[in-house]
Amino acid sequence: MPSSDDREPAGVVLAGARDECDKETLRVAACLAAREGVSLRVLSAWVFLENVGSLAAMSDGVGRLAADQATATARLVELARKEFPDLTVTEHVVRAGSVSEVLVAATADADVIVIGSRRRSHSMGSPLGRVTHAVLHHAHCPVVVVPHP
Repeated sequence: MPSSDDREPAGVVLAGARDECDKETLRVAACLAAREGVSLRVLSAWVFLENVGSLAAMSDGVGRLAADQATATARLVELARKEFPDLTVTEHVVRAGSVSEVLVAATADADVIVIGSRRRSHSMGSPLGRVTHAVLHHAHCPVVVVPHP
């Protein structure tokens, strides 16, 4: 992995965000992008298998889950656009086999990635989840972790 000194600036702050739980993550990313004068790219990656047991998966299928995820992300992004009207914000919602794989790949074209850390409910082992851990270890750019309450 190249060091950040070897890379040309991409002009992009990447935010990994999915829903309203990620408001603070997106706010931190938007503040950073605005301060640096670069654009903000919001990437929401979701895994179908996380939703297999849900009623939505049984009644409406993958299309409905994809629409719900896109709607949740759009609501979140709209908050950033209202708070930072001069900031260029793009959003991408991706169905993935691995959320961490999608986020790590996206860091190749970003100056920094901002992700939230959802604390595990039990106290044993790492307090970071699998996705946060993978991004911290494999990202191609610096990582900012925003703890969730």
